[in-house]
Amino acid sequence: MDSALPRRPPSPELVASWERSRAYGLSPDQPLPDAPIARSDLADRLEENARLLTFSRPVIENLYRQIGSPASTVLLADSRGLVLSSVGDAEFLDRAARVALHPGAQWDEAAVGTNAIGTALAAGTTITVRGREHYLERNGFLTCVATPILAPGGGVAGILDVSTDSRGDISHADALLRTTAELIEHRLIESLDEGFMTLRFHRHAELLGSPLEALAVFDEEGRLIASNRPARSLLGLDMAQPVASCEECFRTPWNGLVGWAALRQNTPFPLRTRRGHTFAARASLPMRRVRSTPRPAPAPPASRLAAMCLGDPRIAEIVDVLRGPARETAAPLLVEGETGSGKTHLVRAFHEDLAAPSKLPLVTLDCPTLAAGQDGEVEALSALRWAANGTLLLKEVGTLPLSLQAVLWASREARVIATTTRPMDELVAEGRFDEAGFAAHGGRNLGLPALRDRSDFDALVRLFVREACPDRPIYVCPEALARLRSHRWPGNLRELRNQLRLILALMGDEAGQLCPEDIPEELFEEDEAVGE
Repeated sequence: MDSALPRRPPSPELVASWERSRAYGLSPDQPLPDAPIARSDLADRLEENARLLTFSRPVIENLYRQIGSPASTVLLADSRGLVLSSVGDAEFLDRAARVALHPGAQWDEAAVGTNAIGTALAAGTTITVRGREHYLERNGFLTCVATPILAPGGGVAGILDVSTDSRGDISHADALLRTTAELIEHRLIESLDEGFMTLRFHRHAELLGSPLEALAVFDEEGRLIASNRPARSLLGLDMAQPVASCEECFRTPWNGLVGWAALRQNTPFPLRTRRGHTFAARASLPMRRVRSTPRPAPAPPASRLAAMCLGDPRIAEIVDVLRGPARETAAPLLVEGETGSGKTHLVRAFHEDLAAPSKLPLVTLDCPTLAAGQDGEVEALSALRWAANGTLLLKEVGTLPLSLQAVLWASREARVIATTTRPMDELVAEGRFDEAGFAAHGGRNLGLPALRDRSDFDALVRLFVREACPDRPIYVCPEALARLRSHRWPGNLRELRNQLRLILALMGDEAGQLCPEDIPEELFEEDEAVGE
């Protein structure tokens, strides 16, 4: 262990962390990373973690109040150690900015060595790092406590951290952090829109429905797809990667549990486990599975492309091109658009319209991953053969070598469609796009507008609400539409769909209309930060 550590014996986790930090090639006296990640990359990470952010914000604010330290901040980081949000004392945050305690800063061990966020991520447990226990000397004025937030299906969803001045007393923070993390985990599972049956169980029936209950979600075949810490503990499952079936967990047969769930009774029933314990339990099925007179599904549209025309003239123009000139030839296409603007959805709709009813193949290549491999060209040509007579989709084509792009544009084995989040002109200027080859083979460029620029916003909101609640009508108030329109939607259609699902889940099963007060204020905090 380096002499920079305090004299008191460090924990084994910190000893291992310092060894990892040295192995990463870090030096205790080196400066901190220059700057946080780019704003566009941060927007992507925020979009990836939309559910985590939505369900953690209220409890994180409560945690900060409970910590009660005037010079502290509570941080939420993602599963790779990137800070997503912070709540804390403004004066302390100004000082902490020198060590990048703000959204967009990277705190994994490979970047900054031993620290609470990165080491909790590596060790998978609650970690406290005091003063000079940090590997980088420039972080020595901090004392930090961090704990993992477990993902519903296994692994880590994020990291919750409390940081303060090294002289501050946050000895009580570890228990508060663990409790808050479990509350977030509980909310993440309760809001899932997947799964066939949910089991709630506990030793004491009066705790069913509380954050202390055990939660387990199973698919139609009785496989465990989500669980919280209490469920994993009571069932003896691996905390990090729980893998089990209903039969492996319970003596109560699967059919019997489904029967209890179908009764939709609130009375707890005895649940017997394979470990010899009996718990009080409730089981439930999604509402749509137990309706006695289900609403008939609407007839599918004759054209998936036509169904995308909700009133925006630019979308209508793109659809006209795809249903007309582009359909008549096998020339390559390039679809531009911001993250989440619907590029892949557009390509799939075009392919399905084109391939029906013969079901021709659609093969997708993630170009950034492909380009990083040594055999990228072999893999690309192999994918082209798999897509024979169908469609080959190239995501983020600007990361492919120009020589490989030229080969793909010239192919007649399959229709080649590429997407990019950056304008083609920028790619051409940087030498990342084979414009000459693309044009020589009749390539056509299509630009999808950002959601904030679309004139069919209201129609999209109503469509996504219908998709999220197919079994009951939800009226969207004009004031709610106006409130939603005021957000910039950096994640575009994907962000809108995810946010509406979360809003509707929080409204409950009995709600019949979406009103302005149902839209969380946190959605607009990022807009205010951009405006400042």
